[in-house]
Amino acid sequence: MDNNGSVSPPDARSDLGLRSTLTIIALVVGVDVLLLQLGTDAGSASLVTWWSSVGLSVVLLARSPARRWPALVAVLLVLGAATGTAYGIDLRDCLTIVGSHAAQAVLAAAILTRGGRASATLATLLDLGRLAVACLAGGIVALALETAVRPDGAGVTRELVLEVGAQHALSILLFSALLLSTAPAFGPPRSVLLRKLGVAGSMPVLVAIQSAALIALLSVVFVPVEAPPLIFLPVPILVWGAIAFEVRISAAQLFLVALFVTLSTYAGGGPFVSGIVHEDLAGTVASIYIASAALVTLPLAVIVTQRRVLADRIISDEHLFRRTFTESPLGMVLMRDDDGDLTIVETNAAAVRILGAHEGELAGRRFGDLVGMVDYRDRVFDDLLTRTVDTWHGQATVLGRPGSRIELAVAAVSGSDSSLVFSAQLLDQTQQEESRRRLEVAHQLTDATLDTAACIILVVDESGTIVRVNGATQDLTGYGDEDLLGCLLWESPLSALTRGETEAMFMWPNRSGFAMVRERLSHAADGLPMRLVWNNNVVRSGAGEPSYAVLTGVDVTSERSSSGLITHLLEASIATALIGMDVAGRITVANAGAAHMLGCTAEQLIGQPFISILDPSQLLVRTGAVGDREAFLCLVGMIGHGEESATRDWTWRTRTGHELIVSMTLSVTDDDVEDRVGFLCVGRDVTEQREGQDTLVAALEKERMAVERLRSLDRAKDEFVSTVSHELRTPVTSILGYTELLLDGEIVEPDQHQVPMLETISRNSHRLIAICNDLLLLSGFESREVLANRETYDLREAVSAAEDFARSVSAQKALTITFTSPPEPVMVSGDRNQLDRVIVNLVSNAIKFTDEGGTVDIRLTVDDERGAVVTVGDTGIGIHQDDHDLVFQRFYRTDDAHVRAIPGTGLGLSIVASIVDAHGGSIALDSAPGEGTTFTVHLPVVA
Repeated sequence: MDNNGSVSPPDARSDLGLRSTLTIIALVVGVDVLLLQLGTDAGSASLVTWWSSVGLSVVLLARSPARRWPALVAVLLVLGAATGTAYGIDLRDCLTIVGSHAAQAVLAAAILTRGGRASATLATLLDLGRLAVACLAGGIVALALETAVRPDGAGVTRELVLEVGAQHALSILLFSALLLSTAPAFGPPRSVLLRKLGVAGSMPVLVAIQSAALIALLSVVFVPVEAPPLIFLPVPILVWGAIAFEVRISAAQLFLVALFVTLSTYAGGGPFVSGIVHEDLAGTVASIYIASAALVTLPLAVIVTQRRVLADRIISDEHLFRRTFTESPLGMVLMRDDDGDLTIVETNAAAVRILGAHEGELAGRRFGDLVGMVDYRDRVFDDLLTRTVDTWHGQATVLGRPGSRIELAVAAVSGSDSSLVFSAQLLDQTQQEESRRRLEVAHQLTDATLDTAACIILVVDESGTIVRVNGATQDLTGYGDEDLLGCLLWESPLSALTRGETEAMFMWPNRSGFAMVRERLSHAADGLPMRLVWNNNVVRSGAGEPSYAVLTGVDVTSERSSSGLITHLLEASIATALIGMDVAGRITVANAGAAHMLGCTAEQLIGQPFISILDPSQLLVRTGAVGDREAFLCLVGMIGHGEESATRDWTWRTRTGHELIVSMTLSVTDDDVEDRVGFLCVGRDVTEQREGQDTLVAALEKERMAVERLRSLDRAKDEFVSTVSHELRTPVTSILGYTELLLDGEIVEPDQHQVPMLETISRNSHRLIAICNDLLLLSGFESREVLANRETYDLREAVSAAEDFARSVSAQKALTITFTSPPEPVMVSGDRNQLDRVIVNLVSNAIKFTDEGGTVDIRLTVDDERGAVVTVGDTGIGIHQDDHDLVFQRFYRTDDAHVRAIPGTGLGLSIVASIVDAHGGSIALDSAPGEGTTFTVHLPVVA
């Protein structure tokens, strides 16, 4: 329907193609050339003022997209200027005329197409009104431009209006009516009246008859020179064509009339040159005649065409409704208000089938007796009849079909309040309802299956997105719905499949339900690794297209760990033999250790009786059984009620007959179903161990006897040293005493040559006594007799005693000696004299092995963990690393001491170490050649 409420053909815009565009441009040029040629031949331009090519230009623009207008206008300007120049018209005048035509064409085309937004047609009166406005606008633009370029400067005159404005408006009217009414939207001409009369097929004949009559009347009126009373005769024929035919035929006949009238008047025939009008106004009067005919016929043709289209559409809609009503798969019922009841008027076949009746049984029956509401409202029909509601939609049931379910929609479709007509649509959903109930049961069963399955179940769609997760997934992995739903399968925490594997799963060519099994290493929510075996399959639609995939994951972490451990134990090169047996005593599994021990392969052992590897004589002695079966039962009977038998040595025979001593235990293997499914033997070859034990016992006995002899020798040595020391001290003391008497001159004054010899005797006597004293001291420490005088003693006093000793001894050397002690007492438990000897000996060594100008530093500190710490450091000659462990041995002296001829017995550090060890302390040495030496003594302190 158009804006005026009238029915019009569909707006099917059809832009001109390249061929049509070139054809109209050629027509524009042809019309201009023809008019110029005729005007030149006649010696006047009267015909040129009657006609114009501007109408063709308007049609060209109106039937082309607005984006082409600039190019088309440029082409028209160039061709028009070239045509006018060819006929001797001044270029300026040509451009003026062509520019005027282009401006009229652009303005008129913009009006007809509403600014280039719609297609230009003559389907409605509104379109005809736009055409009238376009004609008027074109005439005004032509008149204005003609007035502007007139050389005499005269204004608008009546002759100018009639000759210029009218002919341009008429050109737009005629060409637009002719070409725009031939748009494809109209289709072939049809007439409802003619179809009813049965002559619709003879439409071309009627057009030919009417056109022939029109031409005949035009010839009668316009060919003779004088025929004024007959001017009106062609108009009724045009009106007949407007009523009987469509707009395009009327437009074509109107164009024919205009062409006939123009040519006849130009040739001097017709009533307009018979003297009733001035000769100069003949063309103007002819234009007015043509315009009047157009104003009479075109609106009438448009109105009749609209009415015809409306009638055709009504008939088509009625036919469509009837076919829709009859052939609809929905049950459709027409009802009327019959004294407050809805009475059935007509039904289609689907409604008859849904209501469970036969053809013809439903007309006149009350609709409420056939259906009942099931979802809401008991008085639905009353509300419809009283117009409380206009429509109702809901669930209903057919009373004659128990268990049925239909979707019902009732609406008032026509009629007055006193005579209402209602339409009801029925959709049988009985099977769908039953299918829905079965589907709900299936869904409930599926949900229960998924939630009770003790494995991971994921459902993914064809895009790879997880859409369903069962409850066991969170129990097994810690990931819930919020962690997995909506995730892409290859990006989920479980990493079941990669993206490529997911795509391949949905594109798998085998549609028989082939499942793919993969094992993946994943991680639970707590970060622990999980090894999952994934089994997946694709669910396909009825058409065979993949829709969903179901993935089932089983946690095999413990199984893989156990099986891997078992495989490793069986294949590992270990000395332990592992042999599994069934309840009958046949070997079912054996590891590499057992095969290696028995000198065969594991495959050779499987299936053999276990007792075949045992020494028969030993088995007979220990079990007392004769047969193999009885012997095996006695053997496993040793397990008793425990899980494992006691470890016992058995003799095994290898494949080569060699005997091995094997420490063996037997245990029971069971599962959750049976108490005993077999037995396991664990054996270890102890042949060399048992032989080594015997050898070791004999060696230990020899060693014990050797130790006893060494102890006896050690005691004899100590006794010998002690005896020798005592025995040496007595004569040496006498020698020393007599030597001192000789040196003092108490008996006789010694000769001066005897004094050095006596001093040597005295010095060596003192050295022998010191050695004897040191040996006796060392002997006493080894027997622990030196600690008999233990007391609590402040170690600072020992440092002070060492300081007095150092001052007296170091007077002969220019040494820097420092002593540092803490202000608080450092109490230790031990022999005062021996502890003094420790510090004195260390200070004496430091002074002895430090050259002049060196430094000796003695420090006493207390450590919470190590107790009292005495550090004696010097900058002396140092000790090689190889001598660090030897300097504490008796009589050991370094090579540097021998080279430098430094006196000493080699017992000082041995005595220090013995005293420190006897007091529960320790001594450490840090020294390097040329870098000095530092001794560190640790002694326990007392509170």
